[in-house]
Amino acid sequence: MTDVTTLEAWLADARAAYHALQLGQQKVSVRFGDRVVEYAPANVAQLASYIASLERQINAAKGRRGPVVSPYVRMIG
Repeated sequence: MTDVTTLEAWLADARAAYHALQLGQQKVSVRFGDRVVEYAPANVAQLASYIASLERQINAAKGRRGPVVSPYVRMIG
């Protein structure tokens, strides 16, 4: 399992990329480990899912339980 510090760094990068897309940037890159993934406005939902996944991993590593709703995931209903 990846350490919390690394997960938090990846989360910060992903959130910054999400913000850039929301401001109109046409392409952003997110690095995690030795991998780089590019996101565009058309696949912002995948980036939001990645952010939510990182948040869940961080919470699990810190021993937090219960559902955590990311502001990056839209509520349906």
